[in-house]
Amino acid sequence: MRTVIYKIGRIKVVIVISIIAVLLAVGLNYIFQSFQEVTYSYSSLIRAAVIPLIVAPILSWYLVGLFVRVIELEQKMTEWALFDQLTGLLNRRAFLHRAEQEYYLAKRQETTFGVVVLDLDHFKDINDQYGHKAGDSILKDFGELVLKQIRQSDISGRIGGEEFAFILPNTNLVQSKVFAEKLLAVVSDRVVTIDEQAIKYTASIGITVSFPENDFKINNLIHHADQALYEAKSAGRNCYKVAESLL
Repeated sequence: MRTVIYKIGRIKVVIVISIIAVLLAVGLNYIFQSFQEVTYSYSSLIRAAVIPLIVAPILSWYLVGLFVRVIELEQKMTEWALFDQLTGLLNRRAFLHRAEQEYYLAKRQETTFGVVVLDLDHFKDINDQYGHKAGDSILKDFGELVLKQIRQSDISGRIGGEEFAFILPNTNLVQSKVFAEKLLAVVSDRVVTIDEQAIKYTASIGITVSFPENDFKINNLIHHADQALYEAKSAGRNCYKVAESLL
């Protein structure tokens, strides 16, 4: 019922309520006159319609407005519970939940999926040099970039301060590498301007892949990708590495 009211819109709902109120008032007045066995008075019917015609729109506009506001607040709370407010990506808890769902789905369908973990390079240095406002701007910029790059079926989330993870359904190792290469390329081209200062940033990536025949749980897969990420950082950053379990 709430969803229907929200979709119909406040104005239309108020109009419908007002019409119903007028019809009820006129109908009850008509029935009352019938039981009283008096001559029908059209003027009394008109008077019966006037009051709800004035009161119903005002009262219903206020009440429906409150109702719509409650729905919007519920939606906002749901969004806050699932998404990181700075980047627009899933928060850690929501990401791990979605990742586990994809894991069991892939098991049933016997398909592979890629697991990618990414960390923004030298992020602490950026915060120290340019301030946390710059750091937040870079995180927001990266979130916008990710949402433009990923497929609708991909799962992306912020799982730490400057650490992100991706689940790529129906994706093998070669395709996961292509994803990482493209992401690194577009990240390296980004420039964020803060207080007239142009700031560039890069990222490091670790990759693993889940195959139907392996028994790695989703946490194990993310851990393997995370280890590969640290290898990428040790190799000089701004690159990707594949988990040793796939080499």
